[in-house]
Amino acid sequence: MEPNYVLGMICFVYLAYVVYTLYKTNQSLKIPNYILFFGIFTLYALLCNMFVSEELKEGGIVKFIYSDPLIQTFVAFLIVENISFPSKWMDWALKVFGFTLIIAAIASVVQTFKPFFLLKTDGLIQGLSYARMQEYYINNPQEVTGDVNRFMDGYRHSIFSYISEVSVGVDTMAIFSILIAINSKKWIRTVLIFVSAATVGFLSSARWIMLNFLVVSSQKVWVGKNKLVKALQYGLYGLVLLTLIVVALSFSGINLEKFVEERLLSDSAGTRLLAFEVFFKVFPHNPILGTMGVDTEEVTRLLGGRSSQIHVGYLKLFYYYGLVGGLIYLTFLGLLLKRMWRIGLKSGYWGGFFAFFAFAVANLTLVIFDLFHYGLMFAIVFTNYYSTHKDQALSFSTESNLAGSKINYE
Repeated sequence: MEPNYVLGMICFVYLAYVVYTLYKTNQSLKIPNYILFFGIFTLYALLCNMFVSEELKEGGIVKFIYSDPLIQTFVAFLIVENISFPSKWMDWALKVFGFTLIIAAIASVVQTFKPFFLLKTDGLIQGLSYARMQEYYINNPQEVTGDVNRFMDGYRHSIFSYISEVSVGVDTMAIFSILIAINSKKWIRTVLIFVSAATVGFLSSARWIMLNFLVVSSQKVWVGKNKLVKALQYGLYGLVLLTLIVVALSFSGINLEKFVEERLLSDSAGTRLLAFEVFFKVFPHNPILGTMGVDTEEVTRLLGGRSSQIHVGYLKLFYYYGLVGGLIYLTFLGLLLKRMWRIGLKSGYWGGFFAFFAFAVANLTLVIFDLFHYGLMFAIVFTNYYSTHKDQALSFSTESNLAGSKINYE
């Protein structure tokens, strides 16, 4: 089974346990406003998809419930907002996350030489070398799927391909945000975290992941006093880090010029401009309720093979679910970010806010509506934990400053 399906079933069982425990202790289930709005959006999307979803017809209602990513996200939200862990477990988790980043970075480097290393190959033709596989798909373009195309274009998923194709960006950067939000007196630890996250992000070849790395790492500039000094300081660190990575990659034999030309400067960015062009032509046809989660024949015709979809998350959100669904989802996302922001101001821990802010930024070039990613869920767990354990959270002084706001702890 797919790992996310298994985790989905576990979440349903665990939510039942959480509800039972709360009932036995005469406590109520916490449902923050953002979960309420996400639940409304999920219900709206499911009602729309019921009329057009082939998955519901093929797998049945039970499989649809535990495998649908929106339902999985809603259940996971309820769990993480109603559980807590002892400090010892949280410290242990941080060590696991740090180890995960290092292992992911090593795997990314190896995959630049051995593309099949730790890769889920179910969607690829089996038994061929990388060179022979390239030749095969060139001669058989009808068998080239989106996943195949991304793999052949040099996208590398590190250790995350068995979860999903976007996990390498969402989970890695969420873990990165969780870790760097905690000030460490061990500079080697901080350097390892930055280098590992940068390695995974840039070797992934995905520009949205590279952008997310910059967004998450920028919290070290915005949080605290002396923002200009910090900006210059981390700008210098960034140049040193980039120089070291470039030198290391050069010695490793990777063709950096080819990488820059084919990935960073490729014309695939034009698919985002195409998304706006197509959106404004098709959106007026179903502005209120959208297309119920399907691509119409008109969109396929307008894309003309130049892109697989409307490749801007927020545009596709309104195209799929109209003004009704789109505004509900944006309300959810706004409330979630607002909650993370307020906790950040109160506790001084900004790991959760920047993890979800990076997710919001990613949807400018990516299409992903669900948040069923373990990195994001742990971002909520750690944010809630540090909101009540300010003394354990950070090596901060007794002041936290962001965008001019000042909090004094008693």
